[in-house]
Amino acid sequence: MELYLAIDAGGTGTRAGLYDGRGRLVAETEAGPSNPIAYGLDTCLEILTQVGREVLAGQPDPLASVAAAVSGAREADLRETLAQRLYEIFHPTRAIVTDDLRPLLFANAGTDAGVLAIAGTGSSVLAQDADGRWVLVGGRGAILGDEGSAYRIAVEAMRAAAHAMDGLGPETRLVEELPVAAGVDNFTAMPGYAERASKQVVADLARVVCQLAEEGDAVAADCVKQQAGRLAEQVAVAAERLGLPSGICVYEHGGLFMGSLRYRDNFEEALLATMPDTEFRLPRFSGHRAVLEVARATELPSTVPTGVYPAAGIPLSPTETAPENRLNLDELPAEEIVRAMNREDMRAAEAVGRAAPAIAAVIEAAAEAIRSGGRIVYLGAGTSGRLGVLDASECPPTFGIEPERVVGLIAGGEKALRDSIEDSEDSTPKAEADMDAVAPTERDLVVGIAASGTTPYVRAGLERARSRGAKTVLLCCNPYCTDGADIVLTLDTGPEALPGSTRLKAGTATKMVLNMITTGAMALSGYVYDGLMVGMRPVNAKLRRRAARIISTLSEINPVEAEEYLDAAEGRIQVAVLMARLGLDADVARERFEEAGGNLRAALSEDA
Repeated sequence: MELYLAIDAGGTGTRAGLYDGRGRLVAETEAGPSNPIAYGLDTCLEILTQVGREVLAGQPDPLASVAAAVSGAREADLRETLAQRLYEIFHPTRAIVTDDLRPLLFANAGTDAGVLAIAGTGSSVLAQDADGRWVLVGGRGAILGDEGSAYRIAVEAMRAAAHAMDGLGPETRLVEELPVAAGVDNFTAMPGYAERASKQVVADLARVVCQLAEEGDAVAADCVKQQAGRLAEQVAVAAERLGLPSGICVYEHGGLFMGSLRYRDNFEEALLATMPDTEFRLPRFSGHRAVLEVARATELPSTVPTGVYPAAGIPLSPTETAPENRLNLDELPAEEIVRAMNREDMRAAEAVGRAAPAIAAVIEAAAEAIRSGGRIVYLGAGTSGRLGVLDASECPPTFGIEPERVVGLIAGGEKALRDSIEDSEDSTPKAEADMDAVAPTERDLVVGIAASGTTPYVRAGLERARSRGAKTVLLCCNPYCTDGADIVLTLDTGPEALPGSTRLKAGTATKMVLNMITTGAMALSGYVYDGLMVGMRPVNAKLRRRAARIISTLSEINPVEAEEYLDAAEGRIQVAVLMARLGLDADVARERFEEAGGNLRAALSEDA
């Protein structure tokens, strides 16, 4: 069963609904406001991620589409950015982002001519004709617009009450009732309240104004009537610009229409005076149910400008798709599961082989970083992050290099090594902070690891590393990923046995390549001699025996003598080899090794 995630991301709150293919609501939740202009892109994405993960919790079925109607998302670049990030977070077939008005009109009017009048905390009018033209009137915020909104009703009511206090206007109960609703002692405190209160808090006072209007307060009633008339004027202007007929349908949406019969009557009366045949309706679909119509649409009209990802012609990463002959592992006996997965693992090795030239380029860059005194820094989330940390942690005991020379960063920090903290992969601020803590320079090589190639944590970390002068590599298993680093190393491992489970083939291929990067870099940097681990640290009995065998082999002496040299060299294999082969004492051998830059081959040469 396919699922659709629909998010209504408003300026005062965010609501998400999960629907099945028949349009039935499966789960819903809500959170705080997520307007990216007012609260920032990262906060917006955090809220969208939160509500999305909450409704998707425990759902095994694939996500066909995610659509978000986002307040403030009027610019094409912002919509496209949000769409890509939602795609990366939720992995649907496609992600769609539009503003918070278009879904309402599209869901109720389709491609027919119609007008949407919004009267809530803010206000605006959206109109469209049958030819795909549209016009937006109002919606310019508290300072430049919002005529007809709850906010403007509250502001005009406070002004009217102030005039009454100053003897410049008629008496009104607003003087006594507004302070009570605002939670202040008296009207004298209202100016300070108005300066400190948010737009939404001020707009809440409109309820008191509408109630007093119903109870016969003439000043309150005039505030309501005046603003309802202003919104009607905007509808008339929008209709005139598009040449809409007077019998057009106007959809009335927002808290004022739903909560104040007087406001609605005033609005309709004012509009009928100029457009006498107007038809009025409350929207059949609203909130995330309206957004669902966008999520399910196979084609959206030009009246619904959107950001869509993947854009037309950009395929889904193979790691997220099912193989041509899907492996129903749950229907196979154990031995067949082994054989099927073994066949897939062979393809992982083949993918690594095909990428040999690119891997070689990364090895050379890594070796240059090590030789210049720089570092190799791995960056990843989930499985990719764990693989990077694992490879980094194994370099000191294997090659004898200092731990700070090969560093592994994982989204979510040390806890993520043992526990799944998958939402941490979406945190770009954390990636930037982690990278700033490492403080990469032009001598360092930063390797971002992400099977899909699109993980926000990895992308943001690589971007920050590049800004600090480091050379960067993106290691991924998505052949359609072509940017994001100085070197993009792609392993085309294809679909997984369990689609989307990139700990399988993608993880296997990634580990193979990480082995090659560090082993190759260390070999080119003098930490390997004659194919042996001369930098290894003999920290236990097994490794001490291995170290003695290495010294014995390279110096052509017996293991007992080799152990004596190892003791004299204080456990440093390279120094022990120099002592045995050149007849040097420990101090001279150690000095010769250091003068050769820690390279045994150079130290053994006549020119050393």
